[in-house]
Amino acid sequence: MSTAPLELEAVKKVLEHHEMLKNCGGIVAAVSGGCDSSVLLHILWRLSTEMGFKILCAHINHNLRGSESERDEKFVRSLCEKYGIECRVLSADVAAFANEHRLSTEEAGRKLRYEFFEHCASELGENARIATAHSLSDCAETYIFNSARGASLSGICGIPPVRGKIIRPLIEFSREQIEAYAAEHGVDYVTDSTNLTDEYTRNKIRHGVIPVMKEINPGFEKAFLRLSKNLSETRDFVDSEAEKLLSAAETEKGYDTSVLGKAHPALRNRAAAMILEKSGFGSDFERTLRLSERFGGEDFKEELSKNAYLVQKRGILWKEIKPEKSPAIEEKPFAEGKTELFPGKTAEISVLSPEEFKNSYKINNYVLKDTFDYDKIEGTAVVRSRREGDKADIHGGTKTLKKLFIEEKIPAEKRSSVAVVSDEKGVLWVEGLGAARRARLSEETVKMAAIKIRHEE
Repeated sequence: MSTAPLELEAVKKVLEHHEMLKNCGGIVAAVSGGCDSSVLLHILWRLSTEMGFKILCAHINHNLRGSESERDEKFVRSLCEKYGIECRVLSADVAAFANEHRLSTEEAGRKLRYEFFEHCASELGENARIATAHSLSDCAETYIFNSARGASLSGICGIPPVRGKIIRPLIEFSREQIEAYAAEHGVDYVTDSTNLTDEYTRNKIRHGVIPVMKEINPGFEKAFLRLSKNLSETRDFVDSEAEKLLSAAETEKGYDTSVLGKAHPALRNRAAAMILEKSGFGSDFERTLRLSERFGGEDFKEELSKNAYLVQKRGILWKEIKPEKSPAIEEKPFAEGKTELFPGKTAEISVLSPEEFKNSYKINNYVLKDTFDYDKIEGTAVVRSRREGDKADIHGGTKTLKKLFIEEKIPAEKRSSVAVVSDEKGVLWVEGLGAARRARLSEETVKMAAIKIRHEE
């Protein structure tokens, strides 16, 4: 933290130190209209003239504070007009989105914000940056908040200066320094009335905890910056060693958990968190610890989302995706021509004499599997999915189709998409298995039903 007033040269040093503008193709400035983001926009506006990058302002109207939300939007639009900066505004029903996706209002707002910022960044090209106005004071508040929740090392490191295309040019400056800049340069801003109350946890920390910390140490934020850098360096080292551990444990199918289980607990726990993150799962403390403690132990299969698992078997850990169940085939008349069984799968049915069949097909066992004696149909024939109780004598005596599918190792989730032709007497033919004994071709066959199953993208 610099004790000198916030000025362009100080911000430029932060930009250069963290390589925030390396190969930059333009900046989306996230502006709420409050002091921090209004100062950020003013600084970027000044720097853009000197450094030659384009700015696009992005504002979200969360529609949570009635007329105050409308006021903020109008203010940001007028600020952009004053600076000659293009402005993009998203008016979002955050409350409805939160309810629909079962999120807190805060989580919903954050998700919508960053999706919108990404959309705006796409206007500026792949090398665009997204600048947010997080300050050193925000970092300190986040540290206290996460510490109170018992967060991991990563959680208490504070807000990173750079994360992907997101940059935070004011991250090393306190709120007091930012407010002093606004006063000196006449930067207008609006105040969110909810920031003045203790209704939210962050406000309680800002109004109640931070003043006490400054009583203990007037240079608290400066001290926190040193702590944050030390913690970040430690985290980076642990992450680097955990990556090496994962590389050493990596096999063709997954991770050798006997290797992971022998590691120091700090590395083992971080490796567990990384596996969860790489697999697309959350790495909260309890889940991470539960996984870490099972490395090299008994086999397990843990469901971590609706369609995915982490599986440890015979000392190897891997992510397993639960296959989606294939669509069922609704009953359709068995008739010549092309029949759509379901989107992406069709049956082409031909009725031919044996001579016509020989002239039309290169005969082999696989083709013959896709035929049956058309004259053996009793009553009306249909094509459909397997039904409970379906039986057929296809090979090895009469068996239920369920047992046949198991013997043929057809996955349970794929069985409903297997085409079955049946008549009033029962099953005539099954896709991939062939004709029932009563409908097989013989020397007496006069008409043959030939079925070609096609799978389309």
